[in-house]
Amino acid sequence: MTRLQIPSLFLFHLGSNPGYAISPTEKLFYSVGLELACGDPSLVHFGYRNLDRGQPKTLPEQCTNVIAFDFSDRDLHNIQRLAAYVERNKIRLLVIYDIQPAHPLFRQVRRAGVRTILAFYGSEISSLMPWWKLTLKKLLFAMSRSKVDGLIFESRAMADLAINGRGVPPSMIDVVHTGVDITVLRPGKSDYVYRALSLPSDRKVVVYAGHVNPHKGIETLVDAAIELLVPRRRSDVCFLICGHTDEKSKQYERKCADLGIGSMVCFSGYRSDLAEILPDCFCGVIPSTGYDSFPRTAIEMAACGLPVVGSRLQGIPETVLEKETGLLFEPGNAQALADCIETLLDHPDLAAEYGRRGRLRCEQELNIENQRKRLLTVICKRLDPSLKPQVPDGILERRP
Repeated sequence: MTRLQIPSLFLFHLGSNPGYAISPTEKLFYSVGLELACGDPSLVHFGYRNLDRGQPKTLPEQCTNVIAFDFSDRDLHNIQRLAAYVERNKIRLLVIYDIQPAHPLFRQVRRAGVRTILAFYGSEISSLMPWWKLTLKKLLFAMSRSKVDGLIFESRAMADLAINGRGVPPSMIDVVHTGVDITVLRPGKSDYVYRALSLPSDRKVVVYAGHVNPHKGIETLVDAAIELLVPRRRSDVCFLICGHTDEKSKQYERKCADLGIGSMVCFSGYRSDLAEILPDCFCGVIPSTGYDSFPRTAIEMAACGLPVVGSRLQGIPETVLEKETGLLFEPGNAQALADCIETLLDHPDLAAEYGRRGRLRCEQELNIENQRKRLLTVICKRLDPSLKPQVPDGILERRP
């Protein structure tokens, strides 16, 4: 069968170079787009809300088709500008990051030549709705003449919110779990974390990496650290919190300093050396209290052989398998989080076993190559019939 090339456009709701969390997704999309284009980078296009931070540094140099387009506003002139770009470049596949499944943009780009529109979600699409409101949303979505052909979620929990909150039919939904690079993120003890951050070498390091925002549960984590270090007087543990900007961490740093434990709770800011830091730590924590889809950091920690303690919230139990790769606690419960960490400290063999199982799961399931294959399979499954004869041999037979 002769393979024809599929020109694709991947749109993000953020400006270019948004930071750590999006970079792996950019690489993933480019890899899939390149395969659908039969290796021709000129057929792979990317769009961002703006290019204020310059051309995307994550994408390879040969990816030169990068545009600025803000789909968050529904300005008709702006939508028509994108439609003209689609028509000019013969775009046939459009993949959009975090967009509502019904949007006026879709009708315009279909008229311009797009055959398949897919939405990819890294966050929640909706909250749960009462039955009467959900019934109305189902009806409105079914009647819409400008909607996607499929929705892709990173976790089953987020997909369920689309079904039970947004009224999307289950038949339109696929789940593709996040994967990480297990060749870069891997177990291997050294003293790097102690040397790089001047942490006390006689204490085990509990690590968090992510935004220092309220919905990420930082206050819960700090309160759990205080509980272990002050009332329980643990002398074998310290805490490393990676990922803050400006003044976001100051209130927590002052709180710990006032209690005399400032040196035991380190706020290090964003780090580019997590691959060296994580393997030296004792366990990881994902203390989210707001929402979380399928947190990449939890998988990165597991890939490095760490047991992970996570809140029992939305997609986190899909990343942290309770009493298999780590422990779960109720969101916002600092005492319960402290109990989980203490259990691991008091049972190092159990902690090591959870870490071993987490690493094995990453090797077998949650690695970047498996994620790429699953995403490619899902996209090809959703392609318009006019495009399906064009996909690489064997892809349609794969299962995500």
